[in-house]
Amino acid sequence: MFKKHDVYLHMPKRNIKTRRTIQLPIIGHHESKQNISTCSRQTRKEPRMFTKIFTLMLLAMLPMLRATAAVSDSLLNELDHIIELRPTFIANKERAIHQLRTSLGGVKGRNVREEMNLCEQLWREYAAFNTDSSLFYASKLYQLAEKANDEEQMFNAVLHKVEALITIGMFKEAYELLNTQYQKPCPKDKREVFYHLYRTLYGLMADFAVTQQEKQTYTHLTDTYRDSLLANYSPSTPLYKMILADKLIAHGRYREALVHLQPFSLGKDGRLNAAYAYTMAEAYNSLGDATMAKRYYIMSAIEDMKSDTREYISLRKVATLLFQDGDIDRAYKYLTICMDDAKACNARMRILEILDTFPIINQAYLAKKHQQQMVVIWVLVGISLLALSLLFAIRYVLKQKKVVVTARQELAEANEQLRAMNAQLTQYNKEIKQQNQLIAENSYLKEEYIARYMDQCSIYLEKMGKLRTHLSKLLSTGRTKAMAEAVKVSNKEVEVALAEFYDSFDDTFIQLFPTFVEDFNALLQPGEEIVPKNGHRLNAELRIFALIRLGITDSVKIAQFLRYSTTTIYNYRTRVRNKARGHRDELETLVMNIGKITSNQ
Repeated sequence: MFKKHDVYLHMPKRNIKTRRTIQLPIIGHHESKQNISTCSRQTRKEPRMFTKIFTLMLLAMLPMLRATAAVSDSLLNELDHIIELRPTFIANKERAIHQLRTSLGGVKGRNVREEMNLCEQLWREYAAFNTDSSLFYASKLYQLAEKANDEEQMFNAVLHKVEALITIGMFKEAYELLNTQYQKPCPKDKREVFYHLYRTLYGLMADFAVTQQEKQTYTHLTDTYRDSLLANYSPSTPLYKMILADKLIAHGRYREALVHLQPFSLGKDGRLNAAYAYTMAEAYNSLGDATMAKRYYIMSAIEDMKSDTREYISLRKVATLLFQDGDIDRAYKYLTICMDDAKACNARMRILEILDTFPIINQAYLAKKHQQQMVVIWVLVGISLLALSLLFAIRYVLKQKKVVVTARQELAEANEQLRAMNAQLTQYNKEIKQQNQLIAENSYLKEEYIARYMDQCSIYLEKMGKLRTHLSKLLSTGRTKAMAEAVKVSNKEVEVALAEFYDSFDDTFIQLFPTFVEDFNALLQPGEEIVPKNGHRLNAELRIFALIRLGITDSVKIAQFLRYSTTTIYNYRTRVRNKARGHRDELETLVMNIGKITSNQ
């Protein structure tokens, strides 16, 4: 009779905003006054003794603290694995529900007792899975029990309806229905559930109270029914320890709560394991021990995922702690699962809690994705530039190779010319010798031949100089082309990357707000609807108001994002406001409300 999601309902909620509080008269209680004094004596211990015990426990655990991070990583991997298997768990549960509904249709109108039994089973299957369906079968069970004049089943059906109404957030209706049953005799075996529902309801009313006086009143009633619960359980049972720890946590006695909860060991009841681990995590979290809190939140979330429940808190707590640790991807993934499950279950209380955290994590996730996309874009640009540079380098090397080959060929030809000239020089030397011989014979001839020798040397040296100059020019040839083409290609890559980025933005935004285009056009005058063209999901005007929907209202920032001028953005906004169905100044306020989840109290 004690369910995990019921335990969560009465836990304190932090940072939850509400516009109004249901103000109800304070009702009495059966045995609470007698139970309070008994339970108070059981829980009133010497603070110093608990402090010493807790200190000794911490000292004993010091060698294990180094392994805590590794244990948390291992538990996160296990949680990811269970989440991957969860569609199979859900499918099995839906298959079992389908079989029960088929059986109910088969006995309808023929066997009231069997119908009530099947309605009871269906309610249990739908509890914490689909609140609307659980409320439907609780109501159907009441009708059948009333028809069969079965007071016990009528009482059960009312309690089931109260539980569903609390989950939905309909406190007033739950209170009125529960107060109706309060006027009737309560079966002894139903007292725990009865006290638990009152404790849960008043706990939530305290969380959502506007004035401090109301909060104190509802908190006192929560403590009263919690004490009544303690009086109905044996101190050795896990339920007693968990409820007592919850009371101690509510009163700021976190170390005492851990003393009562430890040692923790997993049992066969997955829902009870999840609740127990969650209570320990709350105690550690209140003490500021985020590492141990995360460990037990993860353990609780694992049990939640295994039990096919859609109404839970632990996974959201894990997401919050992971976000604080910088693990944005996991935090976003877990929080998205929480939101999807809360919507599927129609658990409005959980939706309100998630919405308190989701915008922050979602914004960080989108910023990270944008940063990653920009990194990818710049990496692609860099790779493209590198590839182009490599291409030009290869072309340059090949060209230089051709130049070298040509130079070698010309050098070989020059060598041949040198050999020919050397042969000529040899011949000249012979001629010079002959001239020297002639000079020895005749001084006049000697002078004549010396002059001739000098002329011949001058001609040779001139030829050698021209050849050397020619060879130098040949060896020094070689040029590089400008990089203009690379710049053009890189500019094209940037434009393609920007187009892909805007398409990615459009797809992501439409996933978050599937009906944005239709809802936005509904705010415009007939015939002034804006319809994207050329296969795009959003055009410039829709992107501007999509950014406004995301909270970016500054025209300068919008212009920077869309790469338009501020004047263009202003003109777009003015032109669209002039098309508004109602007052033009209210259009952007109405756009900000597109896609928001509302709850009817």
